Amino acid sequence: MERSVLAGRTAIVTGASRGIGRAVALALGELGARVVISARSDEALAQTHAQLRARKLDALALAGDLRERAFLERLAHSVPSVDVLVHNAAAFAPYAPLERVEDAEFERVLDVNLRAPLQLTSLLIAGMKQRGFGRIVALGTIAASHGADGQVAYSTAKAGLTGFIKSLAAESADHGVTANVVEPGLISTERIAENVEPVYQRRILANTAIARAGTPEEVAALVAFLCTPSAAYITGAVLPVSGGFGVGLYARESTP
Repeated sequence: MERSVLAGRTAIVTGASRGIGRAVALALGELGARVVISARSDEALAQTHAQLRARKLDALALAGDLRERAFLERLAHSVPSVDVLVHNAAAFAPYAPLERVEDAEFERVLDVNLRAPLQLTSLLIAGMKQRGFGRIVALGTIAASHGADGQVAYSTAKAGLTGFIKSLAAESADHGVTANVVEPGLISTERIAENVEPVYQRRILANTAIARAGTPEEVAALVAFLCTPSAAYITGAVLPVSGGFGVGLYARESTP
């Protein structure tokens, strides 16, 4: 794609301090967009901002908690208009069966993964409709489509996110606004290393046709395309970037 395809456009990317979010921010910046990045960690976010600036890309960094309405409003109003919105921020509960998940964990996971995208989009969607252009991409997970033992809260929240995006696509299509979900499989990120035990990673890869973890850049390539004018006829889609997770009749035998 041409570097200038998003010139004059502004994008917000949440959860951009590392991993997929950082890769998406860099990809959108390389396409010419002004990128507003957010995350809770000021220090980690500064590293993403420094990488964007080192490439001479236009970027603004805002650290804060997406669970706070005041921060969502600050983020939404940080620039005059927003054309692209990428919901990447995520929260996991510790691996546990449903009966052992604390109410506070349910609330945190639902707030970050579902409520915050709903509220932030509600602050920005009217402007997109008025201008006749908008690209909204939510990072889901194969756990939403397939389920995941030990991660009921996370899978539930991400499944709800898919319902939200599909409904948004239906009611925004007449205004030049598209909304899609990208469902990563096992991706080599710091978050996966911190939250998904090796035994679960091996089990996922045993059912992945390509038999390796993906990279943040492989996910970001699809997200970036969906944010361009060329993707105008794609909306309401749930697109896996999973290395062919679940393809084929038999899972591979896992290795210790």
